[in-house]
Amino acid sequence: IFFLFCVIPIAIGVYLYTANAEDEEFENQYFEFANKVLESIGATLENSFGALDNLATSVVAAAHAANQTFPNIRVANFGIHAAKTLSLSRAKIIVMCPVVKGGQFEAWHNWTLQEGRTWVDETVNVQKTDPNYFGPIVEEYLTRDEIHTRNGATEAIGVHLPSWQAYPIVPTWPPYNYDYITGLTYTTAHTEMLEKGSIVITTPYLNPDPNDEAAMENAISTAGWLYERLHPDEEPLEPASDLYFPIFDDLNTFETDTSKTSPVATFGVTFYWRDMIRDILPESAKGILVVVDCPCSASFTYRLDGSETTLMGRGDLHESKYNDMELTSVITQLDSFRIRQTSYSGPGLDDETCPIAFRIYPSQATEDQYMTNNSLIYSGFTVLICLTAALLFVIYDRYQERRQKVFMESAEKNDAVVSALFPAAIREKLYANQQTQREMEKKGGGMRALDGNNAPIAELYTDTTVMFADIAGFTAWASAREASDVFTLLESIYFEFDLLAKKYRVFKVETVGDSYVAVCGLPEPRKDHAVVMAQFSAECRDKLVGLTKELAKSLGPGTESIKMRFGLNSGPTTAGVLRGERSRFQLFGDTTNTAARMESTSFPDCIQASQKTADLLVEAGKSSWITKRNDLVAAKGKGNMVAYWVEPSGTVKRDSLSESRRVALRQFGVPEDRLEHLIDFNTEILDHLLLDLMVYNKTVDAAQAKSGRKVIRREDSREEMKGYSFDNTTPRDDIVEVIPIPKMDPSQKPKKQKTSVGNSLDEKVKNQLHDFVTQVAHYHSNDNPFHNFDHATHVAMSVRKLLARILKPLHQRDSNEVKKGSRSVTSKAAKFDKILRSTYVLTSDPLIQFAVYFSALIHDAKHPGVSNGTLSNENHEMAIRFNHKSSAEQNSVVVVWDLFLSDKYDDLRGAMFGSNVERLRRFRQIVVNSVLATDIFDRELRDVRERRWTKAFPDDDVSALSLSSFEMDSMEGDLRATIVIEYIIQASDVVHTMQHWTVYQRWNKRLFCEMMSAYKAGRTDKDPSEGWYGGELWFFDNYIIPLAKKLKECGVFGVSCDEVLDYAQDNRMEWEQKGKMIVAEWRKELQGKEEGASWTADTCEESLSSSSNRSN
Repeated sequence: IFFLFCVIPIAIGVYLYTANAEDEEFENQYFEFANKVLESIGATLENSFGALDNLATSVVAAAHAANQTFPNIRVANFGIHAAKTLSLSRAKIIVMCPVVKGGQFEAWHNWTLQEGRTWVDETVNVQKTDPNYFGPIVEEYLTRDEIHTRNGATEAIGVHLPSWQAYPIVPTWPPYNYDYITGLTYTTAHTEMLEKGSIVITTPYLNPDPNDEAAMENAISTAGWLYERLHPDEEPLEPASDLYFPIFDDLNTFETDTSKTSPVATFGVTFYWRDMIRDILPESAKGILVVVDCPCSASFTYRLDGSETTLMGRGDLHESKYNDMELTSVITQLDSFRIRQTSYSGPGLDDETCPIAFRIYPSQATEDQYMTNNSLIYSGFTVLICLTAALLFVIYDRYQERRQKVFMESAEKNDAVVSALFPAAIREKLYANQQTQREMEKKGGGMRALDGNNAPIAELYTDTTVMFADIAGFTAWASAREASDVFTLLESIYFEFDLLAKKYRVFKVETVGDSYVAVCGLPEPRKDHAVVMAQFSAECRDKLVGLTKELAKSLGPGTESIKMRFGLNSGPTTAGVLRGERSRFQLFGDTTNTAARMESTSFPDCIQASQKTADLLVEAGKSSWITKRNDLVAAKGKGNMVAYWVEPSGTVKRDSLSESRRVALRQFGVPEDRLEHLIDFNTEILDHLLLDLMVYNKTVDAAQAKSGRKVIRREDSREEMKGYSFDNTTPRDDIVEVIPIPKMDPSQKPKKQKTSVGNSLDEKVKNQLHDFVTQVAHYHSNDNPFHNFDHATHVAMSVRKLLARILKPLHQRDSNEVKKGSRSVTSKAAKFDKILRSTYVLTSDPLIQFAVYFSALIHDAKHPGVSNGTLSNENHEMAIRFNHKSSAEQNSVVVVWDLFLSDKYDDLRGAMFGSNVERLRRFRQIVVNSVLATDIFDRELRDVRERRWTKAFPDDDVSALSLSSFEMDSMEGDLRATIVIEYIIQASDVVHTMQHWTVYQRWNKRLFCEMMSAYKAGRTDKDPSEGWYGGELWFFDNYIIPLAKKLKECGVFGVSCDEVLDYAQDNRMEWEQKGKMIVAEWRKELQGKEEGASWTADTCEESLSSSSNRSN
């Protein structure tokens, strides 16, 4: 409405005002120019008349002075006077013609014979020195002493006007005695001039119709004498006229009435009309049209653009839309446009003989100079200003509205946060307390807890039930995950618990780590608090089961086995706010402490309640929900306590005989679909890595195509890729000391490739990838407790974690730090910087990341369940094929590589490598080096790795680590990167020793089971259990801890190095304390098994769960 009723009328007004102003300026300027044109034409004609009048006076005076009488006169230096007159009159030639009557013919002929050549020669000499003259100089000329025309001599009767003295001399005809009356077509003009004694201007000529050939030929002939006397930029065929100016013998006649006497001679002057109207207007004037209209001949139109004059052609060529702006004047009335009074007093201009008129018009070009788009611009600008003002008003209004909204949202959020942290009653007291605090601060004081007006916010609630819940084995699970994975798990679990708390109207007190604390019965008292809390705990437990199965797809295997312990206790609780920084609502008292004890002594996936809670459930008619524990619970600070299992559904009965078995299955049981979970998890990881690889390859291929590099067709490369099999070689033969790394400019920050949102693999490729991982999974035997697909996945997860923690290159720091020079940078910092420079390619090249994860997944494929030494002792066919060196590792590479090169995975290879065979070769090299790096007991390979470490990371290599001399394309950088790749998979292969004690024990027991199965099967001579305790200590001291230290020394994994080293040292210490007892328990379990029974992954897991339960 504002825009329609205010802005639009204003814009229209501005448009009309601006347009009218432009139109008015156009008209005023045009009429100013038009008046100036007419004034200038009149002034030019008047100047011409005045110059001719002065020349006539000079001629008559000279004749009188020489006692000569007309027609027989000769004016000395006529050429000099005539040249000045031509310059003033803008004419091309001036000829004096005496009036010769019939009786004067003979005397005239004698006079011309006597004086003719004299004045001609005199005039030719003037032409030679005249700077304004342009044209040929007459050296020889033909004279005729009789009056003549083109047809011959004229008869000596009547009145004649023979040409006499002239300037300049025209060589195309005799210089004098040509009869202007009988020899020209303008007899009427001469007659009028002689009879009236007035100036006569002839009808314009040299203006032929371009379509009339005869008229054109005649005009060219007429203008022939002018061609050589015009400047090159002057056109001969343009309208011209002759002007006849009468000369009177009596000088007084010039100042009296000329009609009383007859002229004794005349000046014939030829001029171009263009010269009458040139150099009139300023350069700013454009497109002024001058139409010269003559009733006796065709009109013509000139266009004036500043000082330039252009003939537009015959006829009136102005645009009809400018008819109403016509300014016109006949030639005899031009003096009316004069601003200054004229001083000319000579003969007047004849106004009867074909009076010429001038009509002035503007053109579109003239209008365009003034009629611009400014009106639209100004009106648009006005609209913009108004719109901007309106917009600013709207923005300001919206800003204020948004500010108010943000304020309200902030207040609501703060209130929501406070509501989540504090019960409603407590919240109101807290707000009131803060208001009192602000008032006291304004008065210059403050409030302390001892002040009488600052009583603590605390109350005693007599009927409450407190719940403590804790994730069993959380620390062990978290030790194998990234921090982001840990928080994903906790946030997902506690989000669901919070929703359930709202559903049951249970108040969430806090979360501390992986513990969840809630209370029912405060701040709103309710009699059924024990029943509600039991139901809440049971639904939280059930929700956790489905949630962890879903999270296992992204957080890895083991997540689906996560369980929680729940503890309940009822009674009076003191609750209140501990004020100060980060005030919190907390629970205090024996009820809370006992609930915590119930949780800590419970079992995973179980809800344990105290006697008080059980009594309340019985009173509420829920006795079927509880089952009394047959054993007493030893609670810290409480002694032995009676406890109950709570199952709100009432369908499960527990007793002491089935309890340990049930707990074991819940905590360590392997789901039937576990293998599918592992396959799906690994496929998902490889899916993301392959997407990154495809984006990276596409970028590289585009750059190579732009540089003109030939692209190999996919069909041509398919067969070549199949040639990279191990038919004629072994993986060990292909081990290299240094894996060539793609060369990159270290001055450029490596950019992490990102796939677009919603991007996914082609369905064919996705299916082939899933099928490949499935095949690899089935290459692992579940009869091997340790070397199975579960362990391969555990190793792959560690690879993923370590790759994610490789630090970004140090060259991304402030460049000023690098420019300081090696003297101001410590040797340690310089070494660290160089190491990072040499390993950052591991994070920027997706092929390396895919290959290392791939290697981790396949490194135990088809593992025989015994060591390489045992295979050699048995002279196993695997050992024979691979020359008794790294037999298991080489076999894993060969069998999986043959599978990978099969036709069924052609699309998968195409997605990974395109048509680039070099990528396949690099991938194969990384896989070979990585998998064979897991053979840590081969002395030859171990010595090679030690030499490479010393070469790449010398203790005294300080000067060699100068940042200024480092080149990313050096062999040294590739060597370090190769070492890091191998250390990643080596550390991952034994990562269980560098994780939580529970994780270490799980895999240590599995390896023990596998080794004992081989011993019981007679494949090894020595009982592994006899040296297991000492062997583990030796392994920690001589491999695990040194490896962890090297991970830290290579300096590319950040805080992960400290984490793995701390876990390794802690596990070594705890094993030293408990290892003998643990091995004894394992041997005891072994003795209890039937003769010939083997240890599988499942039976070993069950055995481990039982021993762990007993230790609890």
